[in-house]
Amino acid sequence: MSFFDNVVGKIFGKQSSKAAFIHEQLSRTEKELAQYQTWVESEESESLLTDFDRAYHLKKKQIASQMEVHLLESRYSNGFAITFNQVFTPISFQNFFDYLKDKTLEQGYKLAQSDRRIMDKETYEETIEKWYLKPQSADLDTSLINQRFGNIIIEKIEVNRKPNYLRFMANIYADRLYSKAQPFDELFDKLTSK
Repeated sequence: MSFFDNVVGKIFGKQSSKAAFIHEQLSRTEKELAQYQTWVESEESESLLTDFDRAYHLKKKQIASQMEVHLLESRYSNGFAITFNQVFTPISFQNFFDYLKDKTLEQGYKLAQSDRRIMDKETYEETIEKWYLKPQSADLDTSLINQRFGNIIIEKIEVNRKPNYLRFMANIYADRLYSKAQPFDELFDKLTSK
């Protein structure tokens, strides 16, 4: 840290390393959308989904695979994380992230928030792209609100502008106003079917 930074830090206080220095709505360009659509219809996406399905089920049996899948399981939150490695290219990783959002939308969800935050951590830069999806509300006259699989958060994390990992979480409501959540494995099967 330079002398100037040290003096400014003492006068004004240290800047939080968690504060985003860029926070914007997440959107895709026309070129990215066209490229994504081509990818969705390709054999590459089919192969990646097959590998992902196999890796997820192997991980449930505690067997490692080439695609690094991590299970995130608790009473109220379930999901997975995928580490970026040689199985992906940066573009296929982004396409897979967007594909998970689109498949979730097909399950009766709406996009509640999309954003990109870029943060300066002391030794690296972290970028988090996030899709936040909520179940669509049907009739409010019914006794219980259908929560489907709960709220869904899909995040793609980059370190120093290089893909690092992707996280998909379904967080259920533990409230008597909501129906019982559907099992996460049902959602997973829907995510991996074309």
